Amino acid sequence: MPREAFITPEMSILLDAVRALAALLVLGGHIVQVGLYTGPYPFSQTMQHNAVIVFFVLSGIVIAHSVDRRHASFRDYAIARAARILPVSLFAIVFGTAAYLVAGELIAPSAGDCWYGELSPAAVILPAFFLSESWNGVGPVWNPPYWSLVYEVWFYAIFAAFVFAPRGWRWPLMGLLTAIAGWRIVLMLPIWAFGAWLSRHASRRVEAVRGVQLIAMGAILVALSNGWGASVSERTAEWHSAIGYDLKLSRYFLTDWLFGIGIALAFIGVRPLARRYRAGLDAIRRPIVALAGISFTLYLLHWPILLLLVAGGWQVGRSPAGFAALVVAIVLACTAIASVTEHRNRNIRAWLHRHLQRRSPALAAE
Repeated sequence: MPREAFITPEMSILLDAVRALAALLVLGGHIVQVGLYTGPYPFSQTMQHNAVIVFFVLSGIVIAHSVDRRHASFRDYAIARAARILPVSLFAIVFGTAAYLVAGELIAPSAGDCWYGELSPAAVILPAFFLSESWNGVGPVWNPPYWSLVYEVWFYAIFAAFVFAPRGWRWPLMGLLTAIAGWRIVLMLPIWAFGAWLSRHASRRVEAVRGVQLIAMGAILVALSNGWGASVSERTAEWHSAIGYDLKLSRYFLTDWLFGIGIALAFIGVRPLARRYRAGLDAIRRPIVALAGISFTLYLLHWPILLLLVAGGWQVGRSPAGFAALVVAIVLACTAIASVTEHRNRNIRAWLHRHLQRRSPALAAE
């Protein structure tokens, strides 16, 4: 009997809910960070970073699941990743650059984040080839969240080498890819690998009580990660500064590993609960899937949108209602944009398949 997939139908809904919630938390935190909202907010800036770690674990789960269940070839894998990533990533680079050209002089360069605040040829070319986080790369202007996409693309590439490369080429190719990706990306790779491991090895059913225990264990690790994050990251950053290498947002890698393990345990623990409450999850499936379906666009475009609002003098002050309205407005704007980016995934994938088959008849006959 084939083993049960880690992502069951009810688990798929739950993971979509987690992905949508994580994207909203990043948006909310950044609204506070750029000063558009100055009222009460229950989370620190650590929450935005933690949400990205959740994305990494989720990504590992989903990508490994897709490869295993579809028995994908390398060509299928590469086409799927390109069709998913490039429409949004290229649009984000163009959009952020255009936003900066329109309003860049109206706010301080630091508003774009210290690595993403200035426009240059490198700030367009390197992100387009996902080299902005490699060694001395620079990111796209006005788009700090782009860093995590670059990390994920290199995770995908290294995973592809592990899965699809001939045995004799596997480790040399992985070594070459990690050398190109750079130290800061490689340090975060284990977090993504936790998710890939879950998809392949954690599908055994557990009882609901055991699930609750695993969730509690995961929560403890998450709390420890948050408690130790600042002090540990300062020490790792100092050590790498001494050797002349800026870790940037990978300076939290040690406690991020701990956080990632905690999230992985929670995902294992929540599976029996998702099965038990499947009817309830089915009832809210549509709005969850709709919001998750624009989460990539929302994540990658919200920062330049926020800076345009800052440049235009917008602010909602201390009004929670104004904050909520701003969140809704940005979600709606990104929903419209997703219709020409994220939602074109299947069409672009089909076009790539047809195009490659015409150019490679031998491959088409496989």
